[in-house]
Amino acid sequence: MRTRSIAALLVAAVALAATLVLAEPAAPHRRGTRPNLVVILSDDQAPDTLPSDPPAMPWLQARIADPQDHWLWFPNAFINTPLCCPSRASILTGLYSHHTGVRRNEQGERLDESDTLPVWLHEAGYTTALIGKYLNRYPFDRGPYIPPGWDRWIAKRNTLVSTTYYDYGFVDQGVAMRVSDAPDTYATAFFADRAVAFIQDAPKDRPFFLYFAPSAPHSPFTPAPDDVGTFDDVALDVPPSVTEGDRSDKPGWIARKRPYTKPEIARLQEERRRQRETLLGMDDAARRIVEALEARGELDRTVIVYLTDNGYAFGEHGIRGKRCPYEECVHTPLAVRVPGRRAATVEGLVSNVDLAP
Repeated sequence: MRTRSIAALLVAAVALAATLVLAEPAAPHRRGTRPNLVVILSDDQAPDTLPSDPPAMPWLQARIADPQDHWLWFPNAFINTPLCCPSRASILTGLYSHHTGVRRNEQGERLDESDTLPVWLHEAGYTTALIGKYLNRYPFDRGPYIPPGWDRWIAKRNTLVSTTYYDYGFVDQGVAMRVSDAPDTYATAFFADRAVAFIQDAPKDRPFFLYFAPSAPHSPFTPAPDDVGTFDDVALDVPPSVTEGDRSDKPGWIARKRPYTKPEIARLQEERRRQRETLLGMDDAARRIVEALEARGELDRTVIVYLTDNGYAFGEHGIRGKRCPYEECVHTPLAVRVPGRRAATVEGLVSNVDLAP
């Protein structure tokens, strides 16, 4: 079984790596043909939000659908451990959770930070930056430190749900800082500002790696001030698995869940709606990053990856949240923009473990 699993991983990794290598620009430039790398990582994004109708991320959805815009769409992309910290550890290492040692959100400090993607890229001559969320419970009572491999470090502290979007702390180049609850400190836009600044200021004689990971659209599903109420008049379908009354054919832990009441379903639908509104800020951040790359003249030599750390269920199968082996929890939107490649849908099975290799 282990041999088959390793073989499957290698096939998926080689397939994705080949996609990127074959897309390398043919014309060399002064720092070689190595592309810049940008990873845009959302937090707890339900898989039915990209694509969706009406679009929760209208700008990005339109770009992915544009046959002239070089986006590869992976409809069969999955998260191995549908939980924030384990998934992020896998993204940064290319290892499953039982190899990283990070199997729960409380175990981020177990990650071997000396052997990760930013370390490898930094040693290969890349300028590296993390802006946004790192691993849950950072800085793990170690003080405001910077993990190995990162040249630019602006890491949001994630200690309380109440500080997901406002009144949060962060570490800027080893200095602990904090913002207020003023409207202009809305986290998604705040960190997008800094991601754009990194792109503008990165050295021009070296390729760069940007890992942009705001907390959106994590609960409590707080939209940017201008996006509040955007979907108030949109009727969202209630999935059949939410209203299913008889779950006797399901595993015991699902079958024992009682059916939702109508008020509970209404609250779940409201949360579903607010997550979509919160994603509008994430969409705007992605747009700004791409526009900053274009303004600097780097878009045609930058590979951009968009995905989420895990999905989210709004009552499907009696589940609210993540940590479940159902599509709502383990399926991720995954899109990769590769300069020079024709836009396409790639049907192969891939996962967050495949990104690092």
